[in-house]
Amino acid sequence: MSAVAVSDGTSRRASLTAGRFRVSEVAFPPNRRLPWHAHPLGCIAIVADGVVDKRFARFEAGAETGAMITMPAEEPHEDRFGRAGAVIVVVESRALAGHVSCAPHPEAALLAMRIRRELAEPDVFTPVAVEGLALELTALAGRNRFPARAEKWVERARDLLLERFRESVGPGEIADELGVHRAHLARVFRARYGESLGEFTRRLRLQWAAQELAAADLPLAVLAVEAGFCDQSHFTRAFGRQYGVTPARFRAMHR
Repeated sequence: MSAVAVSDGTSRRASLTAGRFRVSEVAFPPNRRLPWHAHPLGCIAIVADGVVDKRFARFEAGAETGAMITMPAEEPHEDRFGRAGAVIVVVESRALAGHVSCAPHPEAALLAMRIRRELAEPDVFTPVAVEGLALELTALAGRNRFPARAEKWVERARDLLLERFRESVGPGEIADELGVHRAHLARVFRARYGESLGEFTRRLRLQWAAQELAAADLPLAVLAVEAGFCDQSHFTRAFGRQYGVTPARFRAMHR
């Protein structure tokens, strides 16, 4: 699975077919612009490094490292890559119908990291492992589907939590900043995103911590505080409920 040059100037570093999925790691050069085009298959793309600005018929979005982009087949779009270019993990399949979305997603970024490792050091089990990871990404993308119509301020509430989830920011502070009643914020947020503000924040913290466990060597006590938990024991309990293993075991599994 060596690098393959693609006609549009990109470099497909590695690619394989895993079950129903075509999974690739693609590098885009700096300042590359891809004019309006569409792909024949449904697509989930994770920005592993760099920045890409996506333009769709209905909206525009900037996707930085860690963002997940979803597109159904034949969805017209335009891409503009940043000054450093970008590396993107792409999962394509006829089974990916879905919707258009573009948002930060730490858990998807963690799965993309594991896909890159499999593609970088393949063995006889790599297709099976990559297919499993692609299926997990498909589930995440499906659950990330939000209703198209919603009050703009609740989207701003989600953006604030995405920006500050490791800080000690309570629902009251978010509600005050948006100029809405705390109870109304809680009710509308749960209806829109399917979880409370606290559940959403805790999930983001745990996803961030999982990425750090897989990539860095911070002591668990330090990582717990950096993730926004009051202490290591609280972090360990929450992590075990989310992932079914202790943080130490998770780190060992991903090294």
